[in-house]
Amino acid sequence: MISTFCAATLCFAKAAQHKKTPSTSHVKIVKTAKKKNHQRASSLHKQQRHAVAKHVKKVASHTLVSSYVAKNQHKPSLELVTSIGHNLVDFVQKTVSTVSYSAYKLGGSYFDIARGVYIVDCSRYVDRLLKLVNPKAYSSLVSYTGADTPTSQHYYDFFIGLEEDPSHFWRVVDNVEKLQPGDILVFRYKNHRGGVTGGHVMIVMSKPLRDKNTFLVRIADSAPTRHSQDTRQSHDSGIGIGSLLLKANPITGQPSAYAWGIDSYWNYHVDVAMARPVDV
Repeated sequence: MISTFCAATLCFAKAAQHKKTPSTSHVKIVKTAKKKNHQRASSLHKQQRHAVAKHVKKVASHTLVSSYVAKNQHKPSLELVTSIGHNLVDFVQKTVSTVSYSAYKLGGSYFDIARGVYIVDCSRYVDRLLKLVNPKAYSSLVSYTGADTPTSQHYYDFFIGLEEDPSHFWRVVDNVEKLQPGDILVFRYKNHRGGVTGGHVMIVMSKPLRDKNTFLVRIADSAPTRHSQDTRQSHDSGIGIGSLLLKANPITGQPSAYAWGIDSYWNYHVDVAMARPVDV
């Protein structure tokens, strides 16, 4: 009987010891579960922060649009600008308003004003407009870059060079707030390592509307997708006029980020240059 009692006591002690000391595999499972729960919570928190930031930007941007409409509904569509800027904006309006067919095509060069057919990329569109409206400014660009048909890279390099070597028929624009209708805006996209992955060239159609360090900019371009308040239909590419956002450095006024549309995320992986074609 004593031996039976001892055996029972020993079994109870082992059971208690087993209960107090979970197995290694059990501990790993618990830790893994906690880690996954933490990751899910962290991911959800990030999504919520992005959603809030997007909502705040959307509200601010729609405020900009409403303000722009209120301020400009009784004004003529073309503001008082340099003659070149006026002519360039006017010509853009003509091409966009008479489109019968348009599509974005990288390297495309089909530009037929009479038929209203435009199958071009962003730089070819701006090239043709500049060449027709201000051939002297276009020739200056071509001469500097050595390219018969300048791309976004050529525009960017030329505009950056204007800061140290001012050119006839062009003036550098060093602050987003100074942009005027007819100015040229160029992006050079970068990856996370800083390498250039492409670019985009646009024509500014009206003076930007400011809300703190955010600017609503009305632009014309040839693009694969539309911007906000765009003349292109939902799934159309090609030439058109739309609105994007620029975020400026509060000290220098230089662009530090862009959003393709009002509901788009900010993209900080970009270099931006701005310049104005002029008469002399």
